[in-house]
This record gives sequence, C-alpha cells and structure tokens, in this order.
Amino acid sequence: MTTQTATTADNDCAPQAQGTHHWILTLEKPGRFSLTQEGTFTPSPGSTRQDVYHSIYRSVTEQDANLRGASVGYFELASNQL
Repeated sequence: MTTQTATTADNDCAPQAQGTHHWILTLEKPGRFSLTQEGTFTPSPGSTRQDVYHSIYRSVTEQDANLRGASVGYFELASNQL
C-alpha cells in the first residue's frame, strides 16, 4: 500500500498575500504645482509593483481634473511592517 503526501512545492505557485505597504507619490506639473500624497495600500495576491503604482497613480489623479497627466517626480512603495 502506498500513501501520498502533499509537499509544499505544490503550493509554491499560489500567489501569497503581501501585507500592507506604505506609499509616497509626488506629482508635478512644471510651473504650475507640485503635490505629495502618502497612504497605505494592501496589494492583491499576485500583484506586482507596477500594478500597485498604476492603481495608486490612477486613484490620486482621479481626485482632481488638474492632476490628470501630471508627471511623477517621486514614487516609493515599501512594506508597512517595521
């Protein structure tokens, strides 16, 4: 009689929760304004840094029509755990 056991390798491909991240975003329209916002974001399992960047940029620029098309002067995303 044989027995089967599950290995952790079977689950290695499943996206893992990434926890909450802190972000800082500075937007600029040269000669008009510079704006910095910060907050927290919890990415969905499997999300990439680029996915999160696009989501945050879209969320911030949709708050005010003047922000649309603003250049990014600074973006930081880091785990919110110390």
